[in-house]
Amino acid sequence: MNILLTSHGSLCEGLLDAFHMMAAGADHVSTVSLTDTGIDDFRDRLTARVDELLAQGDLLILADLLGGTPYNEAYALFLTNPEHIRLVAGANFSMLLEAGVLAMSSDDLDAVASAALTAGSAGVVAAEMPADASDDDEDDLF
Repeated sequence: MNILLTSHGSLCEGLLDAFHMMAAGADHVSTVSLTDTGIDDFRDRLTARVDELLAQGDLLILADLLGGTPYNEAYALFLTNPEHIRLVAGANFSMLLEAGVLAMSSDDLDAVASAALTAGSAGVVAAEMPADASDDDEDDLF
């Protein structure tokens, strides 16, 4: 199973670079980014890459932003092959790490997509002060 990251600008390349720091040698993750070459060029590159990856098996696409061009174009491709493509929006590093590692050992597209969604959501938190922390204990927090 392959994973394709798609985003505005170079966000997806940055996520892939970070993923390779944690999972060296994992070649089942690739990227297609929307650049200033325009939407038509992006659509062509995305379609070509999806076709290449589908020839190898199932595909999970992680897009940066729900409703953005990368998501919308990936969604159109999902609709043409819903048996073999899953699409998740809101790509973040937690999502990629969990899905990327699981995809190395699992052929279950739905399980990998579900893991991506769960990890991506769980990884978004706001830091809070501990209930028993006081100003005097600030050094104990680090």
